[in-house]
Amino acid sequence: MVMILKGLTIGLLFIGLSGCASIIANEITNAKYPYVAGDVSDLTVEKRICDSNHNCIKTIGLANTEATHVSLSFDFKINENRKVWSYQTQNDNIENVKPLANQLILIFAGYSQPAEILYIHQQWLQHITGADVIVIPSADNSDKFQFGLNYTSPLVAEIKRSQPTKVHLVGFSMGALAAQAIEQEIDDARLYLFAPMTDFEYSTKAIYETQYKNKFYAKFISPEILGDAIKIVYEKSGTTSRDTDLLVKLDRVSSPTFIYSSSADKVTDSSVLKSVQNKNVDVNIYKDLNHIEMVALFSQDLLVEFVSNLLDRPVSKSEVTTLGVLCDFDDNDCLNELQN
Repeated sequence: MVMILKGLTIGLLFIGLSGCASIIANEITNAKYPYVAGDVSDLTVEKRICDSNHNCIKTIGLANTEATHVSLSFDFKINENRKVWSYQTQNDNIENVKPLANQLILIFAGYSQPAEILYIHQQWLQHITGADVIVIPSADNSDKFQFGLNYTSPLVAEIKRSQPTKVHLVGFSMGALAAQAIEQEIDDARLYLFAPMTDFEYSTKAIYETQYKNKFYAKFISPEILGDAIKIVYEKSGTTSRDTDLLVKLDRVSSPTFIYSSSADKVTDSSVLKSVQNKNVDVNIYKDLNHIEMVALFSQDLLVEFVSNLLDRPVSKSEVTTLGVLCDFDDNDCLNELQN
């Protein structure tokens, strides 16, 4: 999942020597998707939804929402850390409890985060909640890059048509902006924001500093050029930095809002979240998860906190029928439990 970070500045690898801010801006808004192993096309359904003005977006649902037996496994490596997550129903004869039946979960992918990667979590959440779970592709997957804010009108129109009893908005990284924008337009919502992007300029420059500063071509790309590219992105998208100022927007949310961030995340600044005074916002700061690990739900503690908030009840680590099993790749005792 390194592509989530590298996608934002992948163009710098090829056009960095040109020092052209407009080309850099174009590459930022037209990310290159990496190859993702596995084909989930038969397991998902693409649906185009539109508002009354014919503004349309692509969404991804599940082909079989009535499956009683589910077996999911996710083996992933981030830097030197490798973990395995597995979830499966324990007994086909036991009716699956559906605590969020007739509700809707919208998952907003982070920047350059392939929707295929979110399929596992999509299927898992549908099974443990009974809600309709829909994935919204990343902002750079839109016909026009607008930080995902152009998703608001079609999705609000769809919510009003389907009339779920409650809407759960799950936003990863840049996807937090679209999730929060939807919350402002509907009733009976709950927000769950993972490693939310509070400042586009900060995140862009942070990725460049951590991933490319020591590359040979970096000396040809001045801070001014990168700053000019960021300005061009805003101009082309028809937005301003005020439109992407999530901190200001969080002060206005009226729905229960849960934020999951990490002090080890160099892409988003967790320290600024301490300034949020809104009583509706609950901020959870982790210490040892980088940006990719946050959006991959790479922690048992993170899973417990999220699912407890989603189901609105305490969930313990031992509740594997809900959480599944997350193991370090070299933890034999845990892996044996997973296999059994």
